Amino acid sequence: MIHPSEATCFCVHVSKDSTNKTVVHGDDPSRNLFKILDYVGYSHDMVAERRRVFHEKDAMINSARDDEIVSVTAGSKAEGFASCFESDYDRLNVYTNIVCQFEICPNMFSKDSTEFCMLAEACHPGHYKLKLLTRGAKLPKIMEESFVKNHQGETYISSDLFTKELEQTVPMDTVGGWNKGTRSGPAVPSTRGIYHRDDVIAFRCVVQRELLADWAKRRRPFGWPCADVINEVINLDAQLVPVGCQGSITRGMEWRICFIYGELKLIEHLNECQYKLYILLKMINKEVLHPICSEMSSYIMKNVTFWVVEAHSQEIFRDENLMHVLQIALKFLQTALVDNNLPYYMIPERNLLVGRTTEKEWTGLISKIEELITEDERIINRLPKLREAMKTFPLDELEQTGKRRDKLELLELKRQYILASYWAPSLQREEIDKLCWHDERYRDARYEMYDMVLPTWRDYLTAESRMETLNTVIQAIGDAGAFKDNYLRFAHSYLSIVWPHLKSEVTVKEDTTEELIVELIAILRVKIERALS
Repeated sequence: MIHPSEATCFCVHVSKDSTNKTVVHGDDPSRNLFKILDYVGYSHDMVAERRRVFHEKDAMINSARDDEIVSVTAGSKAEGFASCFESDYDRLNVYTNIVCQFEICPNMFSKDSTEFCMLAEACHPGHYKLKLLTRGAKLPKIMEESFVKNHQGETYISSDLFTKELEQTVPMDTVGGWNKGTRSGPAVPSTRGIYHRDDVIAFRCVVQRELLADWAKRRRPFGWPCADVINEVINLDAQLVPVGCQGSITRGMEWRICFIYGELKLIEHLNECQYKLYILLKMINKEVLHPICSEMSSYIMKNVTFWVVEAHSQEIFRDENLMHVLQIALKFLQTALVDNNLPYYMIPERNLLVGRTTEKEWTGLISKIEELITEDERIINRLPKLREAMKTFPLDELEQTGKRRDKLELLELKRQYILASYWAPSLQREEIDKLCWHDERYRDARYEMYDMVLPTWRDYLTAESRMETLNTVIQAIGDAGAFKDNYLRFAHSYLSIVWPHLKSEVTVKEDTTEELIVELIAILRVKIERALS
């Protein structure tokens, strides 16, 4: 790994225009890239607003719940590093009345709690078998179906059986255009066209302080994270999710430890250069590494980011050094692949690369990262979102495009926030949507988004010819047939809810068919999701 003392700055060319506005010139690749990331949705303000909205949405929904589950946004949405329809929407559902611990001392919690003892014997670090200690009064049915007994008559819960049961019980709004995906690790995925959602069920783990003892006390020569943050992290519950270690002979019985709340806290304390490094690594993984090996994930890139940030002086993480720290991170990842060992940031004994690659994939990844390192700033040409943005000159024009994009997302976040405020466990999706559409704030946000993505939408139903149809909009996405079916089912399910309000905004011919109205609703939704993907 490059020592921080070896860090060199790119040549910087910055001047002031007549309005005293800072002008970043094109021959300063790091600062140029830093600003371009702002314009494509990753500015400090947009990151902060996403975090705020998703946190408040979760709080509203959880306060309205009447069950034993806390449901929270996780992953890139909670981190603020993905726009509304970019990447997966990860949802973590934690059973609050199921508790996992080390000590075999039952009845520490209420009589409604189900308690498990975590046993690490014969498991890869960070994985545990869960032995039942006490059975709570409100035990979910999917758990009853997942219990197995060993030769001694002791009861354990199988992660494999649990996830299979979960696949059968997760509700799926097929009428609204949703399709259930194939199980991936601990997640049960679902899709509607561009939109992807992963649902994960987890159990509370209350021994995070013991698990993180070594992490908390290890030497950090550059002071990241600071002592206050470390103290916050070790006081946040951990979670156990239903997935075992790849290659383990007892994989179907193992549960993996996660520190989702703790890792979000660490993410919050990345500075702007550091979080933009993470975003670049995620882009590189998606566009370059994942096609070589499908097991390469954004989670690996998160751990690379944590290690690099901890191991280097905070002084090098500035806008003028963004390309340089990207080089550092790629070399770190290359070394990890050569050694076939990437330590999990929270529990270094756990190797995140175990069982992930075939020999061909391993060789291909190492070779590809070597290419990326030699390309330096030309690596941006491999990343479609940034490559397209860099074609927009002058930068003032790109900045204005970015502001329009941000405005559209802020309206979508507002819409989602209002929808969450009406959520109640007793209401069906259609009932919640009706309440939303009766809210003037919600309608105004919708109409403003429609004006932005299709300025002629009010004339769509009376036009003699249409420049854009659902076929032309979908065609640009790929897998057109499946996507079209998804969005048409979505639009049909919304017709009776939306149309009573929408018809006051548009002129309709007497012979306008229902199919044409449905097509307009589908087009508007597709265009919004594409613009924010």
